[in-house]
Amino acid sequence: MNISAGRPVNAFQIERGVHGIGYRPDVDGLRSVAVLSVVIFHAFPTVLPGGFIGVDIFFVISGFLISTILLEALNRGRFNLLDFYGRRARRIFPALAIVLAATAAFGWFALLPEEYKELGKHIAGGAGFVSNLVLWQESGYFDSAAETKPLLHLWSLGIEEQFYIVWPAILWAAFRFRLPKLPIILLVAALSFIANMVSVHAHPVATFYSPLTRIWELLIGAALAQVSIDGRGKHPSFFGAAANRMSASNLTGIAGAALIGVALARLSPSSAFPGWRALFPSVGTALLILSAAGNWVNWKLLSNRPMVWVGRISFPLYLWHWPLLAFARIIEGDTPSLEIRLSAILVAFPLATATYLLIETNIRHKWKSRAVTMTLTYIVCIVGMAGYSIHLYNGAPMREGVALEAKIHEQLEGTTWKYTSNDICKAKYPTNFRYFCTQTREGSPTLILLGDSYANALVAGLVVNPATQDEVVLSYGSCDPSASAGDLEIKTQCETQDRIISETPGLRYAILESKWPRFDSSGRLIDYFTKVPINDAAWAPRYRDGLDKRISFLESRGIKVFLFGPKPEIDYEPKYCFARPFRQPVKNCQMTETEVQEQQHELSLVLRDVLAKHPNVTFFDPNPAFCKNGTCSLKTQDGLPMLRDKVHYSQYGSAIAIDLFVKQAQREGYFRGR
Repeated sequence: MNISAGRPVNAFQIERGVHGIGYRPDVDGLRSVAVLSVVIFHAFPTVLPGGFIGVDIFFVISGFLISTILLEALNRGRFNLLDFYGRRARRIFPALAIVLAATAAFGWFALLPEEYKELGKHIAGGAGFVSNLVLWQESGYFDSAAETKPLLHLWSLGIEEQFYIVWPAILWAAFRFRLPKLPIILLVAALSFIANMVSVHAHPVATFYSPLTRIWELLIGAALAQVSIDGRGKHPSFFGAAANRMSASNLTGIAGAALIGVALARLSPSSAFPGWRALFPSVGTALLILSAAGNWVNWKLLSNRPMVWVGRISFPLYLWHWPLLAFARIIEGDTPSLEIRLSAILVAFPLATATYLLIETNIRHKWKSRAVTMTLTYIVCIVGMAGYSIHLYNGAPMREGVALEAKIHEQLEGTTWKYTSNDICKAKYPTNFRYFCTQTREGSPTLILLGDSYANALVAGLVVNPATQDEVVLSYGSCDPSASAGDLEIKTQCETQDRIISETPGLRYAILESKWPRFDSSGRLIDYFTKVPINDAAWAPRYRDGLDKRISFLESRGIKVFLFGPKPEIDYEPKYCFARPFRQPVKNCQMTETEVQEQQHELSLVLRDVLAKHPNVTFFDPNPAFCKNGTCSLKTQDGLPMLRDKVHYSQYGSAIAIDLFVKQAQREGYFRGR
């Protein structure tokens, strides 16, 4: 994120870094509050659960300082768009290029192919200032954990730079046509804030990452810049005069500090955000900036030497700290120890200091030529293209550090894989499918997989098994086999599946497989691993009745139903059960059969009741594919992963499970050839 503007040389020198205002050490101190809040939150989230609002503080500071530069230049008739973007490039590109390149270099040695492939995409997104859009597109069912994305934090830089692509043009048009600046700023800010409020609950991820729902925070800073300029004239406007009076009062700074303090103390990652809650840090920051530099809070708390220094290195510190923490999380396979997290932060400070003193300071104050600007632009473009190449080449699987374990790594594909969708299916069936649309061959389906990603995971085994590879297998949409979900999108998928079934007379088989729910003894739906009830309603009877109804629907059409039972589940990625660069296995991918039975006990009672009503349904228990002599292992006998992530079969695992299934089905007279 751009935590810039101002040209401080030392804390005791007044400098005209932002036209019309002297250098304010308290603004650097405010940057320090912002970056330290974010760093503490990322490293020690329980210590400062609201620390993520540091980004919102940065937004307002950036909006104020950059808009001040733009407005003053336009007032003097000396605005030059190329000069503006050149200054932005010299401010942002040096540290960004170094961090992106260092991340790519370390990832080469430390990451597995799937991890490195994702990092390559994020490097390209960071270099192109579209990280927020990339992360928005990734979010959802298939998304990997945020803690394992070393460049996750660049989303905020994307929002800022997207804003600054259009904002200078809007201000230029306001001056060109002699339009009132403050009403325009407030109107655009109001529209953005309304969009934020309308969508924060219905579309929380989009609201968080979209520039349209976040720019109101930068525009608060822009509005403050305009009223501050108005207040400096010989005849201040009403708002300018009001700003002057507020600036002179100590209460303004105290109120701003209180609002930020409340946000840090009371907000948490579970809060609906941004929404109206983002007003606390945003308005608080604006009040602190509005408060005169000599007021008590600004002078005593924000302008002391340590705060000012951290504020100066805040941009490179922000860039460095998160990759260090994320790489530690990836290598450790879990939340790193307190010592490791503390070490990562301690390393981030000297890296940020070196970046600031050796690179940023020279480029901003000595090397200001157009050639330097173009060189920086080329470097960032080259780094971005290198990142995209890493993505295109699947994370460079033949790197020396990972090539020896290629057979293992090619199975650890994550949630998305080549069986998610294909052109045969997409050309034939409705395009509103949820994630999955795969048909193995041309023709009318003879076997349909009903469920979600768990059902889709069986495609890999079905297409390689000699007894089933001639079947035309369809995996469409994502629908709970019981069709009991209340979500409208899921309900639509279930209805589409049923319509496909009704319109496909040659359909002979249906396999029901799903992320089967877990219930407590009262029939309440519980979290998979914490065992905490998700709600107080008894969901088991509803689920049983829905599954009964769905099977009846299938059997009424003469379709043979196979019901795949649950398999052992783990709460960590299976890749941590294998050696990786810098780390021996930290997990063993094993459970006892007793643990597995406890996981599945309440669900087994529900399935038993359903099967009692449908004696012609074949139930397949996949546990024998994993369990032997009281121990269940998620590795094959030759040490390969049965799962490709926490819960989905790998291609090996799918083939093994389907092989056992086919042998059972053949004993009952099915899949014996035509």
